[in-house]
Amino acid sequence: MCKFFGIAMFCVVLFLGITHAESLKLIAEEDVPKSVRDLYDGFDPDKEPLEVKVLKEFEQDRVIIQMLTFTVGKFKGVKSRISGFYGYPRDAKVRVPALIQLHGGGQRAEMRSVKYAAQNGYACLALNWGGRPLEGSEGLEGTDWGAVDATQKGHNSHYGSLMPDQLTIDQFESPRNSNWFLIVLAGMRGVSFLQSQDKVDADKIGVFGHSMGGKLTVMLTGADNRIKAASPSCGGCGAAPKPIRQWASSGVRPLRSPLYHQTIDDAQYLKEIKVPILYLGPTNDFNGILDVMYANWRNLRSKNVAYSVTPHMNHRSIPEHAISSILFFNDHLKGKFKFPSTPKLQVQTKGTGEMAVAKILPEMGRLVEKVEVLYSNDPHILTRFWRTEGAEKVNGHWEANVPLLGSMKPVHVLANIYYRLETEVEFYPSKRNVPNTFGVSTEMKTFRPEPGNAKMRAPVRVIESNFDSYEDWYRLEWNNPNWWSAYTRKIKDPMHIAPVGSNLVIDVKSEKGGAIFFEIKDNYWNAFPQKPKGNYYARVDFEGSSDWQKISVSLGDFKPMDDRTTSPLRSWERVTELGIRGRVAVVRDGKRVELPERSSKYRWPEPREFKNLRWEGGKYLSP
Repeated sequence: MCKFFGIAMFCVVLFLGITHAESLKLIAEEDVPKSVRDLYDGFDPDKEPLEVKVLKEFEQDRVIIQMLTFTVGKFKGVKSRISGFYGYPRDAKVRVPALIQLHGGGQRAEMRSVKYAAQNGYACLALNWGGRPLEGSEGLEGTDWGAVDATQKGHNSHYGSLMPDQLTIDQFESPRNSNWFLIVLAGMRGVSFLQSQDKVDADKIGVFGHSMGGKLTVMLTGADNRIKAASPSCGGCGAAPKPIRQWASSGVRPLRSPLYHQTIDDAQYLKEIKVPILYLGPTNDFNGILDVMYANWRNLRSKNVAYSVTPHMNHRSIPEHAISSILFFNDHLKGKFKFPSTPKLQVQTKGTGEMAVAKILPEMGRLVEKVEVLYSNDPHILTRFWRTEGAEKVNGHWEANVPLLGSMKPVHVLANIYYRLETEVEFYPSKRNVPNTFGVSTEMKTFRPEPGNAKMRAPVRVIESNFDSYEDWYRLEWNNPNWWSAYTRKIKDPMHIAPVGSNLVIDVKSEKGGAIFFEIKDNYWNAFPQKPKGNYYARVDFEGSSDWQKISVSLGDFKPMDDRTTSPLRSWERVTELGIRGRVAVVRDGKRVELPERSSKYRWPEPREFKNLRWEGGKYLSP
């Protein structure tokens, strides 16, 4: 009897010891957190020792950089440790503000992000939550989540699922089973790490991240009030609210479980944020869906909300917008730059109602270099073509006409204000030179034309008469003589749709000659639900000439770019995007093939001369 009692007491003591050692308290299914505040209640990021281990320390370009690991917590009896880079300016004489960088999906903590922040006067911690080996980490320990897993490689299902499995904390549906929750805990411990560093001003910590890192930026900012400024990129918009989900063909994602949307969805974290926050992203991003972002960000409690929206891009920003993030931090963490407040935008119908007027009232008017108004009535957010109108200065504000587009669909309007940059700032090496201006965006306004005011306009055959500005395009690798490309969604616009049976034609001037590729994205992002979709290319080789040459392609000239595209391109009707390229990479029998095969023969450096992109032949059908 005594022996049995002793064993029982030992088990109780052992259980209590394990329970006490856990970083999260044990809960019953009926006690599952139902809100953001409940989810993090009771977790003290300062309570347990960080057990920091510096694996390497070195100096690059006047920046001291450490590769390190520290403990996130103890879960299911096993410690979780995360790796990353920490850096700070070598010559800092006083404590400096600090930033946390949260990488995106499939990526890893970046040394260059730490250097970029330090060269702008910040300490920076880049957290390697995804677990990929760090640059220069061969033979060294890395991220090890232990008995749980927050990585895409080991537990990818649990960015959406809250259900239990062998790698989750709870054995019932719970937000504590989400990968996102674990990474936010790591971020909170990262804040504690920064606050413990003698180079860091503990009261001035910000956070930034791209894509999945953008969502994590919003989550960490909403969960941890020690964060004082934030700048998510291409993420952090939350689930679409009901009015947007009800649009036909809006392009938004389906909802997850009710508990997910109460505790993990970005929209709930936005409601907790009181600090300055800047959204960085493009108009056509698949992850930071523009209309959803604008709708949910209206629920922020912060009095200082800013936007910087790149036209036409998907999942990246041009330099004039990308640089806005560090400038925003320079204002709100350093106090050494004045970042403009979000400009006011007013939209009113004009005269007979066939035209609206966008009125923009930016502050710091002496620094305004140009103002552009973007507008569209396409309900599919991801493949929407945004028309552009340059605004003119009128009595201290800026105005642009917004022609109504010939339907009763809601019209979406926003404006970009480009300010002259008059301060020294370092920029990402990958972005090349520091731009002369930086872009700040208004909120987006949506209105529905009055019945009878929007007159139908006949389509035109010319898509682009000249390529002086590429205003309606986005360009990638434009300085690369082989892999340059330019894309537009203009051919989806009702004004530029193709006549039935027409050819796509462009005039080209090149003394060297070579090859040009057209790329077609058909029904991209399911813009036309329940219709076929695919990705196609057409190649045209041509001789060099000092004269303009006509290049023409038909539907039959296009071939599938990959094995997923199984049917031929039969119509221009559902084309959502057109690309003009110097090279393409196609997939044949599962293998990547680059065309042209001999890239050196087909180098096409700038300037590239194009004009009169148009439809020829065929006919428009009567409406």
